[in-house]
Order: sequence, then C-alpha cells, then structure tokens
Amino acid sequence: MKQLFTVFFCTVIFSSASKAQDLTNILFGIKAGYNLNLSSFITTKKVPSNPVHGGYAGVMMKIPFDNRLSFAPHVDFNYRGAETDSIHPSNYSSVKEFQMRIMPLLQIDFKHPDEKANTLFVHFGPSVEFGLKGKQVIQDASNNKQSGDLRYGYQRYGRYDASWHTGIGYETTGGFRLLLDYAHGLGNMINTEGGGTIKYRTVSLGVGYWLGRK
Repeated sequence: MKQLFTVFFCTVIFSSASKAQDLTNILFGIKAGYNLNLSSFITTKKVPSNPVHGGYAGVMMKIPFDNRLSFAPHVDFNYRGAETDSIHPSNYSSVKEFQMRIMPLLQIDFKHPDEKANTLFVHFGPSVEFGLKGKQVIQDASNNKQSGDLRYGYQRYGRYDASWHTGIGYETTGGFRLLLDYAHGLGNMINTEGGGTIKYRTVSLGVGYWLGRK
C-alpha cells in the first residue's frame, strides 16, 4: 500500500510539472513547524483528551498553473500524539507517533505571480500518512497501564491514516513562507474490535523557505 501511494504521488507531480505553463518557475523549498494535537478519544463514550505538542520538518514544491493557482506537493516527517487521563480497560490512554506524510495540496495566491509582490495565500488538500514508530500506553483487562513500543497491525494501532488540510499563509518575494494549517484526521487509528476510537485534529504553525528565489 505504501509503495502504491508513493507511485501515485510521483505520477501526480510529474504530470503536473508537464502541464505547468513555465517549468522555470517551479520552486523547491524546505519547511518546519510546531503541531498542537487535539485528539478525539471515544471508548464507550467520548472522554476528555489532553493537548500533545509535536512538530514536523520536510520539503515542498510549487508548480504554477493558470493565474494564481499552483500545485504544491509536500513530503515531511511528523511527530504527533494523543493522550487522556480517563483510562479504561483494554483501551489506549497515550500514543506518541513518528510518521511520514505525503501531501498533494493546491495553493491559491491572493496576488498574481506577475506582480512579483509579497502575498497571502490559502492551501487545501489531503495528506496520506505512514506510521514509522512510536510509544504507547494501553490498559490491560484489569485497568493496569502497560507501556511500550507502539504496535501496528490488525487488531492493534493503525499504521496508515489520512487527513484533510486547510491553511492560510504569507509568502515574500525573497522566499520566506509562514503558514497556519489545520489538519482534520479522517480515520480511526484503533483497529482493535471494541478498542475505542482515536482521531487526530492538529493545528500547526510553521515556516518555510523557497530555495533560489530572487
């Protein structure tokens, strides 16, 4: 499945680049930022969750289309987590995870590129996420906490997730980029039957830089 998404992502990038009006305007950049994870926990009922601090770092592209629209794919490594003080037998109370994200986003600039001016922008689109490793705290049948490495698989924690991103940002003519992003997790990460539900809601604040921009 991971290989399939990677092939799909590369195909989209190359086909988008071939349709771009001016290939010399394609930008490559780096980015990093802070995450505030506001997860949703449900066991037999919705339980309160604690905010978890995280972050991300990665690379990005900007492929211009007509007018103010660009295809803006990103790939990054992301640290996220979910936590609650309300423990229940056979349910997670804490998950901390390191993952890779593939994000085929669209970006709309408020100003046309021909103006060569600083501009606000919005972006939106999905991300596909692959869990790499992490830590977990899960209660046994007697409600005793058991800590250890995050265990992926059927009837365990899910390795794959997807989110929808909506963000607003600011770019300068010198290449600096500031972004406020909201990611709404679409999947339940708990594969265990009767094991409850964990879904991620993440607010991020990040910076980026387009390399070689003049």
